[in-house]
Amino acid sequence: MKFKYKISPELKLINEYYYGYFKWNDLIEHTLSTRNSPLFDETYNIISDFTQAKVILNIKDLDDYIDEYEKYSTILNKCAIIVSDSYDTPMAMLFEIQVRIQNAKVFHNHEEAYEWLEIDPVLIAKE
Repeated sequence: MKFKYKISPELKLINEYYYGYFKWNDLIEHTLSTRNSPLFDETYNIISDFTQAKVILNIKDLDDYIDEYEKYSTILNKCAIIVSDSYDTPMAMLFEIQVRIQNAKVFHNHEEAYEWLEIDPVLIAKE
């Protein structure tokens, strides 16, 4: 699995992009790498883009991920999860329902995510 992220202090936003097949330990590894950035701020909102990724998770994996993630996170931000096709939608819905440590919501495009996060899309385009 490939992963990249961009932290925008001006927008108080972390954009995460996932590519290819991934498992729960990939999510933990990349969450920790993002947190190690000197620009990281736990109060920034997050957009997690899974439109180019395929999930290889089951309910136990998701529970393990949540248990691990709870060690590092607070409920100070929102997380917009973006999915593109029906294969990823059920798993993303589980994120929305089960990620009790974060205010998460699933979207099918970036525009809806920006609106929910109250970010002007024009500012995103300028970055």
